[in-house]
Amino acid sequence: MSGPKILVIIIWILRGAESNTWEIKMPQNIDAITGFCVQIPCQFEIPDSFKKSLNNSVEAIWRKTTTEGASVLSSDLFLKGNVIGNILNKNCTTVFRNFPAGFSDMYFFRLQGPEPLMYTFQQGVNITVHKDVPPPILSPHVQVLEVLEGTKLTLTCSTVISCPLIQPLMQWNPQLGEQLTPALQEDEFGQTMMVSSQMFNATPLNDHLNVSCTLLYSQGAKRPVETSVLLRVLYAPKNTIALVSPSGPVSEGSVVILSCHSDANPAVRRYEWYKDSGSGKLELQNLGQTLTIIARSNVQGLYVCKVYNNHGTDQSRAVAVGINSSQCSIALYIICGLLTLFLILITAVDLVKYKSLLKRLQEFEGMKGSMMYATLHRTSDSVYNVIQTRDRTEDDYENRNLSKHQPRSERS
Repeated sequence: MSGPKILVIIIWILRGAESNTWEIKMPQNIDAITGFCVQIPCQFEIPDSFKKSLNNSVEAIWRKTTTEGASVLSSDLFLKGNVIGNILNKNCTTVFRNFPAGFSDMYFFRLQGPEPLMYTFQQGVNITVHKDVPPPILSPHVQVLEVLEGTKLTLTCSTVISCPLIQPLMQWNPQLGEQLTPALQEDEFGQTMMVSSQMFNATPLNDHLNVSCTLLYSQGAKRPVETSVLLRVLYAPKNTIALVSPSGPVSEGSVVILSCHSDANPAVRRYEWYKDSGSGKLELQNLGQTLTIIARSNVQGLYVCKVYNNHGTDQSRAVAVGINSSQCSIALYIICGLLTLFLILITAVDLVKYKSLLKRLQEFEGMKGSMMYATLHRTSDSVYNVIQTRDRTEDDYENRNLSKHQPRSERS
């Protein structure tokens, strides 16, 4: 039994022991479900001068709307039910069966006994009838629950069971850590409550997790209802890494970009870049998630990133920025490229000339043989003609000379 409940009972007993007033103890509000029963826990006190009139002939009556309103639980039986408490013990606990829709109202208890014990208590109970099951209550009663990493959390789910004859199934989703089996308890007014809890340590894995408690009634075909809370787990930065692009040694004059990434909640609010001076001492270079540098001999070295949020700090492993001085600079790359292209062009031109010359030589060799044959053939014919001409000319000359020197007689 809880401390507040014990305190209420003690106060109630002490006040009842010396009571000279009309008092009643019952809930101020009750949520009923259409078609389910409604139980009203109820106890009362009357002045000492009326206690001798409290006997078995006293009738318990419930009135609707006002203390002078219509009786709904009496011999007329507008609402079906009965007082299950012992009136002689000043227990007026009442159960209404199959509470109908449309009967949401204030209800007042009246003792109807022999004179002079006839009194309607001024404090009433407000009964609200729901078509569907009211959602359970989660404690802490917030929509978003922010906690630090490592905090031990206890979430409690509870619901008032207006009809103890029908009890729901209560479930957690997801189930985290240790769960306590749903159990029935009584509040300070005597209402039956179903309560369940689960305990767990908050981790970054729980961040943005919806934890819900669900009620499911197997009777009456009522839809399941739930109440949820969104967890926000706050933690210092972790898993911090630094990246360099491009990776590996770069040529002088190149642009190098370093970027820093970290897991934190809330998000990182400050980034710092440091360079190892070589002696192990870190020198602050700049602020911001990225660091852009121009590759020079004085910037090569190891760089680390430090991050901060409201709950702590973290540091990345060192990344190296290297300079490859043996490589051509951008200008030298252009010159080297032009020279290479010029050499390729010269080689291509020489190759074309060589192939052209080779082809001409081959053609010349082929023509040379045919030219020698034709030349020799023509030459031999002309020589022969010359020789023939010469032979005839000489013979004619000799014959003419001989004819000139012979005697005329011989010639005749």
